[in-house]
Amino acid sequence: MNIIAFIPARSGSSRLKNKNIKLLNGEPLIYWTVKSAIKSKVFNKIIFSSDSKKYYNILIKALKRNNLPVIKIFFDLRKKKDANKKKKIFDYIKIDLEKKYSFKKKDLLVQLLPTGPLRSIKTIKRAINLAKKTKKDVFSVNEYDFHLSFAMQVLKSNKWKSVFKKSPLETGNTRSQNQKKYYRPNPLINCLWIKNIKKNRKSIYKNALTLQTDKLESFDIDNLDDFNLVKSIAKNFSKN
Repeated sequence: MNIIAFIPARSGSSRLKNKNIKLLNGEPLIYWTVKSAIKSKVFNKIIFSSDSKKYYNILIKALKRNNLPVIKIFFDLRKKKDANKKKKIFDYIKIDLEKKYSFKKKDLLVQLLPTGPLRSIKTIKRAINLAKKTKKDVFSVNEYDFHLSFAMQVLKSNKWKSVFKKSPLETGNTRSQNQKKYYRPNPLINCLWIKNIKKNRKSIYKNALTLQTDKLESFDIDNLDDFNLVKSIAKNFSKN
Protein backbone atom coordinates (compact mmCIF):
# COMPACT_ATOMS: atom_id res chain seq x y z
CA MET A 1 0.00 0.00 0.00
CA ASN A 2 1.25 3.47 -0.93
CA ILE A 3 0.04 6.79 0.48
CA ILE A 4 0.15 9.47 -2.21
CA ALA A 5 -0.38 13.18 -1.67
CA PHE A 6 -2.21 14.99 -4.46
CA ILE A 7 -1.91 18.80 -4.45
CA PRO A 8 -3.80 20.53 -7.31
CA ALA A 9 -3.05 24.17 -8.15
CA ARG A 10 -4.40 25.54 -11.41
CA SER A 11 -3.13 28.85 -12.75
CA GLY A 12 -6.51 30.43 -13.40
CA SER A 13 -8.32 32.12 -10.53
CA SER A 14 -11.27 34.42 -11.18
CA ARG A 15 -11.58 35.96 -7.70
CA LEU A 16 -7.88 36.40 -6.88
CA LYS A 17 -5.41 36.50 -9.75
CA ASN A 18 -2.48 34.07 -9.42
CA LYS A 19 -3.77 33.09 -6.00
CA ASN A 20 -1.74 29.91 -5.75
CA ILE A 21 1.60 31.70 -6.12
CA LYS A 22 0.72 34.84 -4.18
CA LEU A 23 3.27 35.38 -1.43
CA LEU A 24 2.22 34.40 2.08
CA ASN A 25 4.88 35.24 4.67
CA GLY A 26 7.47 35.53 1.92
CA GLU A 27 6.70 32.22 0.18
CA PRO A 28 4.14 31.28 -2.53
CA LEU A 29 0.84 29.92 -1.26
CA ILE A 30 1.48 26.47 -2.79
CA TYR A 31 4.67 26.15 -0.75
CA TRP A 32 2.91 25.85 2.61
CA THR A 33 0.77 22.85 1.67
CA VAL A 34 3.66 21.01 0.01
CA LYS A 35 5.85 21.81 3.01
CA SER A 36 3.30 20.20 5.36
CA ALA A 37 3.14 17.12 3.15
CA ILE A 38 6.94 16.76 3.19
CA LYS A 39 7.26 17.42 6.92
CA SER A 40 4.56 14.88 7.77
CA LYS A 41 6.82 12.07 6.47
CA VAL A 42 3.81 9.88 5.71
CA PHE A 43 3.78 10.04 1.90
CA ASN A 44 5.51 7.71 -0.55
CA LYS A 45 4.92 10.22 -3.32
CA ILE A 46 3.76 13.85 -3.54
CA ILE A 47 2.03 14.77 -6.81
CA PHE A 48 1.88 18.50 -7.57
CA SER A 49 -0.73 18.96 -10.29
CA SER A 50 -1.00 22.14 -12.35
CA ASP A 51 -1.50 23.44 -15.87
CA SER A 52 1.50 25.73 -15.33
CA LYS A 53 5.18 24.75 -15.48
CA LYS A 54 5.89 28.19 -14.04
CA TYR A 55 4.02 27.25 -10.85
CA TYR A 56 6.04 24.06 -10.54
CA ASN A 57 9.34 25.91 -11.00
CA ILE A 58 8.33 28.50 -8.40
CA LEU A 59 7.46 25.70 -5.98
CA ILE A 60 10.74 23.82 -6.43
CA LYS A 61 12.75 27.01 -5.95
CA ALA A 62 10.88 27.78 -2.72
CA LEU A 63 11.43 24.26 -1.38
CA LYS A 64 15.15 24.30 -2.18
CA ARG A 65 15.49 27.80 -0.72
CA ASN A 66 14.17 26.40 2.56
CA ASN A 67 16.33 23.24 2.38
CA LEU A 68 13.37 20.91 1.93
CA PRO A 69 13.84 17.67 -0.07
CA VAL A 70 12.21 17.49 -3.49
CA ILE A 71 12.98 13.87 -4.33
CA LYS A 72 9.38 12.73 -3.69
CA ILE A 73 7.80 15.58 -5.66
CA PHE A 74 6.27 14.55 -9.00
CA PHE A 75 4.91 17.12 -11.43
CA ASP A 76 1.58 16.32 -13.07
CA LEU A 77 1.17 18.74 -15.98
CA ARG A 78 -2.54 19.10 -16.69
CA LYS A 79 -3.97 20.17 -20.01
CA LYS A 80 -5.77 23.52 -19.98
CA LYS A 81 -9.10 21.78 -20.52
CA ASP A 82 -8.48 19.77 -17.35
CA ALA A 83 -7.74 22.87 -15.29
CA ASN A 84 -10.58 25.22 -16.13
CA LYS A 85 -13.04 26.36 -13.47
CA LYS A 86 -15.84 24.18 -14.89
CA LYS A 87 -14.01 20.87 -14.42
CA LYS A 88 -14.25 19.38 -10.94
CA ILE A 89 -10.96 18.11 -9.55
CA PHE A 90 -12.64 14.84 -8.53
CA ASP A 91 -13.54 14.17 -12.18
CA TYR A 92 -9.90 14.69 -13.11
CA ILE A 93 -8.75 12.33 -10.36
CA LYS A 94 -11.04 9.45 -11.28
CA ILE A 95 -10.76 9.78 -15.07
CA ASP A 96 -7.27 11.10 -15.85
CA LEU A 97 -4.95 10.96 -12.84
CA GLU A 98 -5.63 7.32 -12.01
CA LYS A 99 -4.76 6.30 -15.60
CA LYS A 100 -1.54 8.35 -15.63
CA TYR A 101 -0.09 6.82 -12.50
CA SER A 102 -1.63 3.33 -12.52
CA PHE A 103 -2.43 3.36 -8.83
CA LYS A 104 -3.13 0.09 -7.07
CA LYS A 105 -6.51 -0.59 -5.48
CA LYS A 106 -4.96 -0.67 -1.99
CA ASP A 107 -3.33 2.77 -2.41
CA LEU A 108 -4.60 5.82 -0.53
CA LEU A 109 -4.75 9.15 -2.37
CA VAL A 110 -4.70 12.17 -0.07
CA GLN A 111 -5.86 15.45 -1.57
CA LEU A 112 -4.50 18.63 0.03
CA LEU A 113 -5.70 21.96 -1.37
CA PRO A 114 -3.28 24.93 -1.32
CA THR A 115 -6.08 27.26 -0.19
CA GLY A 116 -5.83 25.77 3.30
CA PRO A 117 -2.23 26.76 4.20
CA LEU A 118 -2.73 26.62 7.96
CA ARG A 119 -3.26 22.84 8.10
CA SER A 120 -1.19 21.05 10.70
CA ILE A 121 0.82 17.87 10.33
CA LYS A 122 -1.29 16.48 13.18
CA THR A 123 -4.43 16.88 11.05
CA ILE A 124 -2.81 15.09 8.11
CA LYS A 125 -1.86 12.16 10.34
CA ARG A 126 -5.25 12.05 12.09
CA ALA A 127 -7.09 11.82 8.77
CA ILE A 128 -4.81 9.14 7.35
CA ASN A 129 -4.97 7.09 10.54
CA LEU A 130 -8.78 7.26 10.52
CA ALA A 131 -8.87 6.17 6.87
CA LYS A 132 -6.49 3.27 7.53
CA LYS A 133 -8.32 2.16 10.68
CA THR A 134 -11.82 2.22 9.14
CA LYS A 135 -10.92 1.53 5.47
CA LYS A 136 -13.24 4.43 4.68
CA ASP A 137 -12.68 7.65 2.75
CA VAL A 138 -12.28 10.68 5.02
CA PHE A 139 -12.79 14.42 4.52
CA SER A 140 -12.17 17.33 6.88
CA VAL A 141 -14.99 19.54 8.15
CA ASN A 142 -15.37 22.46 10.51
CA GLU A 143 -18.30 24.11 12.24
CA TYR A 144 -19.91 27.14 10.59
CA ASP A 145 -18.93 30.42 12.21
CA PHE A 146 -22.55 31.47 12.67
CA HIS A 147 -25.59 29.34 13.45
CA LEU A 148 -27.27 28.38 10.17
CA SER A 149 -30.64 28.18 11.88
CA PHE A 150 -30.73 31.99 11.63
CA ALA A 151 -30.35 31.89 7.82
CA MET A 152 -32.84 33.87 5.77
CA GLN A 153 -33.61 34.99 2.25
CA VAL A 154 -33.85 38.72 1.64
CA LEU A 155 -36.80 39.44 -0.64
CA LYS A 156 -38.01 42.52 -2.49
CA SER A 157 -38.92 45.61 -0.49
CA ASN A 158 -36.48 44.50 2.26
CA LYS A 159 -38.76 41.69 3.37
CA TRP A 160 -37.28 38.38 4.50
CA LYS A 161 -38.09 34.67 4.62
CA SER A 162 -36.65 31.99 6.91
CA VAL A 163 -34.68 29.18 5.29
CA PHE A 164 -35.45 26.64 8.01
CA LYS A 165 -38.78 25.64 9.48
CA LYS A 166 -39.24 26.75 13.10
CA SER A 167 -36.56 29.38 12.64
CA PRO A 168 -35.43 31.01 15.91
CA LEU A 169 -36.17 34.32 14.20
CA GLU A 170 -39.83 33.33 14.26
CA THR A 171 -40.05 31.22 17.42
CA GLY A 172 -38.02 33.60 19.54
CA ASN A 173 -35.70 30.77 20.65
CA THR A 174 -32.57 32.77 19.82
CA ARG A 175 -30.20 31.52 22.55
CA SER A 176 -27.03 30.31 20.80
CA GLN A 177 -26.82 27.35 23.18
CA ASN A 178 -30.14 26.04 21.80
CA GLN A 179 -29.09 26.00 18.15
CA LYS A 180 -28.01 22.92 16.22
CA LYS A 181 -24.43 22.75 15.03
CA TYR A 182 -23.81 22.56 11.28
CA TYR A 183 -20.55 21.75 9.52
CA ARG A 184 -19.01 22.31 6.10
CA PRO A 185 -16.20 20.59 4.17
CA ASN A 186 -12.93 22.53 4.10
CA PRO A 187 -9.73 22.40 1.99
CA LEU A 188 -7.48 20.70 4.54
CA ILE A 189 -7.67 17.03 3.53
CA ASN A 190 -9.58 14.37 1.59
CA CYS A 191 -8.43 10.75 1.93
CA LEU A 192 -9.58 8.63 -1.00
CA TRP A 193 -9.04 4.90 -1.37
CA ILE A 194 -8.25 4.09 -5.00
CA LYS A 195 -10.59 1.10 -4.90
CA ASN A 196 -13.46 3.51 -4.13
CA ILE A 197 -12.48 5.95 -6.87
CA LYS A 198 -12.72 3.08 -9.35
CA LYS A 199 -16.40 2.63 -8.42
CA ASN A 200 -17.26 5.66 -10.58
CA ARG A 201 -18.80 7.68 -7.79
CA LYS A 202 -20.21 11.12 -8.53
CA SER A 203 -19.12 12.71 -5.26
CA ILE A 204 -15.91 12.80 -3.26
CA TYR A 205 -17.99 12.71 -0.07
CA LYS A 206 -20.25 9.71 -0.70
CA ASN A 207 -19.96 7.07 2.05
CA ALA A 208 -16.99 8.96 3.55
CA LEU A 209 -16.34 9.78 7.20
CA THR A 210 -15.81 13.28 8.58
CA LEU A 211 -12.79 14.56 10.47
CA GLN A 212 -13.55 17.65 12.54
CA THR A 213 -10.85 20.32 12.42
CA ASP A 214 -10.24 23.59 14.20
CA LYS A 215 -11.94 26.68 12.69
CA LEU A 216 -8.73 28.70 12.55
CA GLU A 217 -6.73 25.92 10.91
CA SER A 218 -9.56 25.34 8.43
CA PHE A 219 -9.57 28.82 6.94
CA ASP A 220 -10.10 28.67 3.17
CA ILE A 221 -8.63 31.36 0.90
CA ASP A 222 -11.09 32.34 -1.83
CA ASN A 223 -10.55 36.08 -2.34
CA LEU A 224 -8.24 38.95 -1.38
CA ASP A 225 -9.95 39.57 1.96
CA ASP A 226 -9.46 35.90 2.88
CA PHE A 227 -5.82 36.05 1.83
CA ASN A 228 -5.09 39.17 3.89
CA LEU A 229 -6.80 37.66 6.93
CA VAL A 230 -4.81 34.41 6.65
CA LYS A 231 -1.65 36.47 6.15
CA SER A 232 -2.34 38.22 9.43
CA ILE A 233 -3.17 34.97 11.23
CA ALA A 234 -0.12 33.16 9.83
CA LYS A 235 2.29 35.62 11.43
CA ASN A 236 1.32 34.31 14.85
CA PHE A 237 0.28 30.80 13.82
CA SER A 238 2.46 27.92 14.90
CA LYS A 239 3.72 26.37 11.65
CA ASN A 240 5.11 22.91 11.26
